[in-house]
Amino acid sequence: MSWTWWMTVLVILAVLVLIGCIPVGVDAAYGEGGVLLSAKIGFFRLQILPAKPKKPKKPKKPKQQKPAASPAPSAAPDTPAAEAAPQKKLALPGGLRGILRLVNLALSTLGDLRRKLRVEELTLHVTFAGDDPADAALHYGQAWAAIGALMPALDRLFVIKKRDICPILDYNREQMSVDAHLILTITIGRALALGLKAGLGFLKLLNDSKKGGANT
Repeated sequence: MSWTWWMTVLVILAVLVLIGCIPVGVDAAYGEGGVLLSAKIGFFRLQILPAKPKKPKKPKKPKQQKPAASPAPSAAPDTPAAEAAPQKKLALPGGLRGILRLVNLALSTLGDLRRKLRVEELTLHVTFAGDDPADAALHYGQAWAAIGALMPALDRLFVIKKRDICPILDYNREQMSVDAHLILTITIGRALALGLKAGLGFLKLLNDSKKGGANT
């Protein structure tokens, strides 16, 4: 069977669909070792924090000094430099109405993210300790109450694949400690679709504002 143009189109579409399904996101952790932050692209991770130490540069060889040249004849006195043209600031025309429309666009974009961001892992361990057992027990109970109120809201906003959230009461510890881990992803296709929608909305907002300003 000979290769036809529509087969090429199907292959290109299949490749684009596969690329669109690749998850991208962040992998963040906090614990006794400090903050760890990585960018996640598929199965690969790019460490952001802490930054990897750079390799020391090799010392450059000193350049040989050339003999000083004879001074050139004095030219005409320098003319005063032209004043720099004032830089134009990027501003959204339309006054308060334009700002409100921009806020509505931002809120709409955040609403579109609902249930599209995927939480691959959500771990939060808070260990309560201290010299006062009654105070530690009080904070421990308050933490459980806060978790009970927070989890339904998280379930409405995100798809959580793996979760482990719990307070810990340890009278043997001298101070409170926090151990957290979050892996948050979104597919490239969804991210591009949301970005395209937000970009088109912003361009439409600018176009409408310019038309309104021209008519005034």
